[in-house]
Amino acid sequence: MRMSDGFAEDPRPFVSPVPRRGKKRAANVSIDQDVLDAAKKSGINLSQTLEDALRRTLRAQAAERWKKDGKAAINSYNRFIEENGIWSEEYRKW
Repeated sequence: MRMSDGFAEDPRPFVSPVPRRGKKRAANVSIDQDVLDAAKKSGINLSQTLEDALRRTLRAQAAERWKKDGKAAINSYNRFIEENGIWSEEYRKW
C-alpha cells in the first residue's frame, strides 16, 4: 500500500511543540491602536488570543518541518513498494 504523497491541510503533530499550560510571563508587544481599541471594545482577551495564535503558528511550522523531513522517507517507502510489492500481499483476503 502506497503512502499518500499529499498532506492534510491541517496536519496535527502527535506532540505539541508548546505545552498547553505554563507559567505566565509578561511581554511587551506593539499593536495598531485601532485594532487594539476594537479588540478591547469587543471584550477580546488579548493574552489568550495571542497565545492561541502563537500555538497555531508553531503547530503549522512543526507540520511544515515534519513534511520536509519526512518527504524523503515517504518517497523511499513508495519506491520500495512499487519495486517489491507489499510483503504480506500473498496473505491478503481483500
